[in-house]
Amino acid sequence: MIGLSVLLFVALFIVLKAGRENGGDIQVKGSSFLENLTIVQKKNGQPVWTLTASRADFKENEDKAELSDINLVMEKDHITLQADKGLYDLSERSFTTDSAVKAMSRDYRITADSIDYEVASGMIQTQGRIQLESKGFRVEGEGMKSEADKVRILNDVKATFHK
Repeated sequence: MIGLSVLLFVALFIVLKAGRENGGDIQVKGSSFLENLTIVQKKNGQPVWTLTASRADFKENEDKAELSDINLVMEKDHITLQADKGLYDLSERSFTTDSAVKAMSRDYRITADSIDYEVASGMIQTQGRIQLESKGFRVEGEGMKSEADKVRILNDVKATFHK
């Protein structure tokens, strides 16, 4: 017997495929959800990022999924981002969270009140508090923009350097 989550996944796959073939207009009929969801964004056949969530809730006539227990891995930069809740916009291909976010790489750890991640440009930004820690320093402030290998903390910047 096929489980409900398998049926929902197959239905979502058909909806997503039909949406791509019809110019990207994806619509979910009725409220539904998926459990243990994985979204992989590829460029030239290589994974750019992988998003996993324990649950994705879809609302009727919306192209957004409310995600729970999120883990986002950005392959190129070896960054893992975690958040309790977030919103994935299928039409704009963007990811937003208004809950606390933790991001880790080999060399540093970032904590933020929230983030906005635009898939097409790779830009990450936040208007809230942000803290960046590494072995040699700690920087915190209000608001951040990250694009093309540059990270700017916008206001109320405080930095501490360790020897």
